[in-house]
Amino acid sequence: MKKVIAFLLICTSSFSQIKVDDVGTGWKDKVLQAIEVVRTHDIKKYNFLIEHCQYVNFWNGTYSTTESTNRIVISAAEVTKGNINDLAAVLVHESLHLYFIKNVITISSFKEEELCYKYELDFLLKIPNVEPWLIKHAQQQIINNQR
Repeated sequence: MKKVIAFLLICTSSFSQIKVDDVGTGWKDKVLQAIEVVRTHDIKKYNFLIEHCQYVNFWNGTYSTTESTNRIVISAAEVTKGNINDLAAVLVHESLHLYFIKNVITISSFKEEELCYKYELDFLLKIPNVEPWLIKHAQQQIINNQR
């Protein structure tokens, strides 16, 4: 019982830095699970995520993106797929975009996407039994953005 209480306290305090909109049924829980996947499998990327992201919102666009210097906006399509590792990859990927925005790093959009997908791929390769299509997608996006 003590272990369960300790785990809940750690999870509650860990996520207190990122505020997640509570909109669609179970959407907030999925994002919190995805944050936990990042924390569990890559503590450096988790610390980077919580350093650069203060809010997670949702929208009806076709892709996930960033807004301002501290907000990740996840597409409704991404959340409704329900794949937690995919959501974790989105958070990792978009956190690097936030870093570029916050630090006014100006590079071509292709180079930025290439770097974000390489960062995402590095994370995905640390998840045991990760879905192969996630790896393939990141690899293909890296190739597509090498210009």
